[in-house]
Amino acid sequence: MEQYLAQCVQSLLSQGAHIAGIEIVIVDDASTDDSRAIAEALKQRYPHVIKLFCHAENQGVSATRNRLLEEASGAHIWFVDPDDYVLDGALAELRAIIDTYDPDLVLCDYRKSRFATTKSFYGPTRQLSSDIAQLVTGVFKSRKMYCWLRVSRRSLWRDGPHFPVGKVFEDIATTPWLLLKARNYYYAPSAWIFYRKRAGSIMDSVARKREVFDTAKHRDLAVAMAGFKEEMHRQIGADQAPAFYYVADFSAKEFVKTGLRFLQAGESKRGAGLDLHAFLGLFQACSPIMFDRLATEYLKRFKIIRYAMLKYILYRAKPSHKPVSGDKGPA
Repeated sequence: MEQYLAQCVQSLLSQGAHIAGIEIVIVDDASTDDSRAIAEALKQRYPHVIKLFCHAENQGVSATRNRLLEEASGAHIWFVDPDDYVLDGALAELRAIIDTYDPDLVLCDYRKSRFATTKSFYGPTRQLSSDIAQLVTGVFKSRKMYCWLRVSRRSLWRDGPHFPVGKVFEDIATTPWLLLKARNYYYAPSAWIFYRKRAGSIMDSVARKREVFDTAKHRDLAVAMAGFKEEMHRQIGADQAPAFYYVADFSAKEFVKTGLRFLQAGESKRGAGLDLHAFLGLFQACSPIMFDRLATEYLKRFKIIRYAMLKYILYRAKPSHKPVSGDKGPA
């Protein structure tokens, strides 16, 4: 992480963060490289901009982000991971949006390469909107739950949501609830973040590999949205079909990916833990549409491959179907 931290902070400072009323809060989570020394040097150089806090023991991403929320004093919060950086022009555009519209949420896009921009939202652009059902629909349709894609009013975090300490997939466990707490939002279809996918990240650790299936991490994924569908019913009503479809679609895709990883790992590689039928129960409990009914919706929308994959994993998840060692799943 040390090779990226200075670039991340400088990407903010170079855009005038030190003169624009912006504070940079760094939490060193008991790093074992030179990250703390780099952070201390940056704080000494910009003492009125940078706040540094250090954990005596490593507590994980969720505890670190919760600490950032406790220590931040600004009106808005933007989580920027230290191995990413903010692209030129982002702070100026963000400042203009906040000064003009003062939204609860500001959404942006990101890049993973020099030229290609990845969308984080499908919906109205460059305007203030209060249609929260559309906000939920557009974010879930993009499937981009990363907290660093949204600048949020700090008061939205009061009384929750909180990042789940000791769990992974913390963005999926917080972003959906944050959407429901917003009164309004503004989507800037501009890449503000350059995202690095690192070896050893959570997503890399659960990727489809024959030699491993991490039951605990996949369980964290399966239950990350527990209770959200009920809260969605309360907040936006029961007649928001697009929102319910895309939330269900998100849950089903994660279930299918989990099922493929489970089957490809082979029985001898899974270790003790949940079977595929148990995972079905956990994922489906978070979905506002039962998966069999969702499969029918896929057919109506001509999503043939999506339909086939979901039906296959549903079939393999039947209690009577015992997977065999080394099962590779569909050809």
